[in-house]
Amino acid sequence: MPGLIAVAGAMLPLLYLALLVDYAATFFLRTRTHARSPHLLAVVVLHLGYLALWGMHAGHPPVTSTPEVLSVLALATAAVYGWVELATRDRRTGVFVLLLAFLFQYAGSFAMVGHAQDAAGPAAGGLWTRVHVLPALVAYTALGFAGVFGTLYLAARRNLRGHRFGMLFDRLPPLEALGPMAWHALLTGFVAMTIAIAVTPLMFGDGGGTMSARIVGKIVTGSVAWAVCAAGVFGHWLGRWTPARTSAVAVIGFLLVMALLAVSGVLS
Repeated sequence: MPGLIAVAGAMLPLLYLALLVDYAATFFLRTRTHARSPHLLAVVVLHLGYLALWGMHAGHPPVTSTPEVLSVLALATAAVYGWVELATRDRRTGVFVLLLAFLFQYAGSFAMVGHAQDAAGPAAGGLWTRVHVLPALVAYTALGFAGVFGTLYLAARRNLRGHRFGMLFDRLPPLEALGPMAWHALLTGFVAMTIAIAVTPLMFGDGGGTMSARIVGKIVTGSVAWAVCAAGVFGHWLGRWTPARTSAVAVIGFLLVMALLAVSGVLS
């Protein structure tokens, strides 16, 4: 099984890269902009199978280390985008979302493939640990979407203000759609991370682990992600923030959280 896991882990970034090329062709060549892609579903199913194999070999759900979390984030990003595409029948933002999924999986596979031989270990945590992990992953995925849509909104807005109606502006959804998409992603992240943080104290009474440096790093990263989402949500509700300001908070917050995850991965 370790050999199969290693091969699958090495192949997944290539599959996401192939999807990225496919969606890049849609964006730049305006082909199949409103079609559904069966290839995306196939990659999601294969990725799910890979994580199931990894979890069976490791003896615990694949959410206990930063590389595992990155791989799950890649799967969640692709799966959520697949649902959005199915609902909207619009593939124009797919290249940007799948670029994020590719980067997540590339980083995760790079770290995981070398540890396939020694991945096996004891089960991680108890019930409350698993209850905490699911909303936390939803929150990070939502923040990733907010970062992507926020970046697209700011880029399109800058082109509009500068009267530069080029390829990017011409092929993106309208500003009236991109702004609310970023805010709704922040709202989803805020609700999910609030649930994850509320469950955190219960983890330690349920065998969720001791207060190690790795755990502290995850708490800091989760707190920053929650603060970013809260700032965007309440800034919109109470401060009457413009979509541009909300998008800027989403982009800066996403980059900060990714930097913290990278540091946490290196230190662990």
